[in-house]
Amino acid sequence: MNLKLSRAVRVVLLGGLIFFLPGPGPAADVRVVGSDLLGLEFSKALYACAVREGIPLAVALDGSRPGYDQLKSGRADLGLLTLPAGEDPDPALFASLPLAWHRVVVIVAAATPLERVTLAQLAAVFGADVPVSYNRWGDLGLRGEWEGRPVTPLAVAQGAGLSEQIFRHLVLQDRPLKSPVARYTSVADLAFRLEGDRRVLALAAALPPQAAGQKLLPVAVRAEDAAFSPTPENLQSGDYPLRLALRVVFRRAAALRVLPVVRFVLSDDASRVLERAELVPAPVSVRRQHALALEGK
Repeated sequence: MNLKLSRAVRVVLLGGLIFFLPGPGPAADVRVVGSDLLGLEFSKALYACAVREGIPLAVALDGSRPGYDQLKSGRADLGLLTLPAGEDPDPALFASLPLAWHRVVVIVAAATPLERVTLAQLAAVFGADVPVSYNRWGDLGLRGEWEGRPVTPLAVAQGAGLSEQIFRHLVLQDRPLKSPVARYTSVADLAFRLEGDRRVLALAAALPPQAAGQKLLPVAVRAEDAAFSPTPENLQSGDYPLRLALRVVFRRAAALRVLPVVRFVLSDDASRVLERAELVPAPVSVRRQHALALEGK
């Protein structure tokens, strides 16, 4: 395979993997920072974009908070950032586009007759120091044989991904989870527990592909509201409430220099990489609209 490289990009073969890294020569013209949850695959995809476009590029996906600090201080040109709701970059200095969504899905066994759940119900099942605590399916409105059955609340291990942080921030106002909440350590572990215990009510970033006989519950903000499933359209509109945006943020003064990178992160190729990182890309129509606006069309 022949690769045409810019002077500021070199290829390193390590352990059978190809890494595109900044090489010797002039300082990088475009510095990209952002979420460490995007992983090595997305870094490699960005460097591959730099090779195709012939642009010098440096990538440091060390976290959204340090990335945002670098962006504000002028030490970076573009960020891929997940920031708390309401903490929006200054629109006079930065353009900010929703690129994809972290979401928390609620999973139960397909045989469970529960068809929807509200934020208050989830708080009562999972939250510590909340006004009301639920521990049986009857508390969630189920009757008959399900009424007296205990709920087994299940969440990801602490520090693994953003799903617990998003849930605690949006539903529990940053209060902790109950100590009896069970924990899973991997997608395979989650699938095993879902298949083995029909009483489970689980929080996750996505439904495990290998979990049979499970379903996602639509979520409503309040009991009187409609409940919505975590589709790309419902995440984009905000109808599904358990979500947090991954945004592409760039300095308006650097718009021309970062345009090839922004064009790439809005592409279908980048979306496929984001999906493998358990994010939901913005709908195709939204990404295309952003791309056309950036091109001035």
